[in-house]
Amino acid sequence: MRDEPFNRQRSTVTDIDQLTRLDQRLIHALERAPEPQVPVDFAARVARLLPATRPIAVTATHYGYYAMVVSMVLLLAALLLLAPHAADRSVFGLTLQWLLCAQFIGLVVWLSSRRRAGLST
Repeated sequence: MRDEPFNRQRSTVTDIDQLTRLDQRLIHALERAPEPQVPVDFAARVARLLPATRPIAVTATHYGYYAMVVSMVLLLAALLLLAPHAADRSVFGLTLQWLLCAQFIGLVVWLSSRRRAGLST
């Protein structure tokens, strides 16, 4: 039952040729890439449908600059408050002191490079 053909009629050579040509045409049609066709005035029509946009006025905020200045002041205060306790030469105290110094120097360099470039107020 499995190996039996569905069509029990005998196929002729012309039928086989027709089916082969049909298969070839079908394969050729499926393998051919479609050619996109865009009308010449398509971009103009789409642009006409879009609503007119007005320019948005944006005022510059300096929150990041102010946060860095406040951070620098707090780091300087922390360095001055922790300086007398660094005399005990504990590993934790020295590590904290060096980390705060490195952060303070990084902020000074960053703020001075921004000021030199004219990016701040």
